[in-house]
Amino acid sequence: MLQKILEYELKPALGCTEPMAFGLCAASARAYAHGAVARIGIEASAAMIKGVQYVKIPNSGGRCGGRMACALGAIAGNAADGMQVFQRVQAEDAAAAERMIAAGQVRMELKEDVPRLWLRVTVTGSEGTGVAIVQDRHDNVAYLESDGNVLRDTRSAAEAEDAPDYGALSVETIWEFCTHAPLARLARAEEAVRLNTALSEEGLRQGYGMQTGKTLAESGMLGGGTAMEAVCAGCAGVDARMGGAPLAAMSNSGSGNQGVTCTAPVAAAGRRMGRSHEEIVRAAAAANLLTVFLKTRAGADEGRIAPVCGAAVAAGGAAGGIAMLRGDDADCVERMLRTVLGNVCGMVCDGAKANCAAKAGMALHGAMQALALAEAGLGADEECGIVARTAAETAGNVYRLAREGAGGTDRVLCRIEEEKQGGWR
Repeated sequence: MLQKILEYELKPALGCTEPMAFGLCAASARAYAHGAVARIGIEASAAMIKGVQYVKIPNSGGRCGGRMACALGAIAGNAADGMQVFQRVQAEDAAAAERMIAAGQVRMELKEDVPRLWLRVTVTGSEGTGVAIVQDRHDNVAYLESDGNVLRDTRSAAEAEDAPDYGALSVETIWEFCTHAPLARLARAEEAVRLNTALSEEGLRQGYGMQTGKTLAESGMLGGGTAMEAVCAGCAGVDARMGGAPLAAMSNSGSGNQGVTCTAPVAAAGRRMGRSHEEIVRAAAAANLLTVFLKTRAGADEGRIAPVCGAAVAAGGAAGGIAMLRGDDADCVERMLRTVLGNVCGMVCDGAKANCAAKAGMALHGAMQALALAEAGLGADEECGIVARTAAETAGNVYRLAREGAGGTDRVLCRIEEEKQGGWR
């Protein structure tokens, strides 16, 4: 079952998964809107609008926004490409999309009383109209319509038919599986190391976004060593991804930033420590499964787009992978995760953008600190606010706080962005 979870939750994605979802939804609707594209109508939840505003779209020349992502998906996207829907985009496609937006042919509006991860795109062509809805998962096209005829509708399904049993996940089962499983069963984690290391190296070479990883690595202000190299690797990968680098990330739980944050630091630390390729792959598998474990404590879908910063949670997964490289046991990781979750519960996700790398860096620094404490037998316990008896219970409390205490966060952030820009992108 843990191999199935790895393969189900780790998927290659080109660019941030919010604009990817907009592009995929538009490409899916465009397939049934025959003739030349005349208009594109977008309805989206607050969480989706919040997430798409500022992050650069690959192959678009640095452009961003939900309207641009949908226009590119309709003009140049192919739904069969899934989470790599922007891989065919050319410079002339981006220019055409910009002309459509300037002409008022692409409109977006906030939709209330829908699932948190929800997006509907209507593409009107000269010879027909197509409609698509993405719901619950960024690549889940749950509804398709052509000229009023429903072709697919799986919106009421509790979860995908092929979804794995997340109840199989615990710190102990993850440790056992990643330590003893044949390496072939960890192939998806091995691919994650390759893709996310390439993104990290690209971020360290080039000046993407705020250049958090590159600057930290070059400045030396915060020192060096294994922990700092891990932090820089994670930040640089997020820099590149938020900056529109034309390289795929191996996403985790629907987020490339989460995949980069929990994988690139492990690979960097492993290389610094002189660990073998197999040891790094096993540790990366543990990091990714720990991240899925934490993200699914509130339900398989709710944790994917909670108001809590996902990369901050994934930092705990990264520290778990580094713990495996250091020879720590599952009890140590359990202590570390409780501390991490207690520390990051207030870090709000305010959308995908350049400073996501700095947020990931803060979380990774904190996770390394939590690991040092855990190795000394120390960590947050039940007398520390939101922290509960186990990491699983603590994760549940974090998402409960987000759900019950911060339910209006996305709408507030969405309105702030609208006011800042005089309208949504």
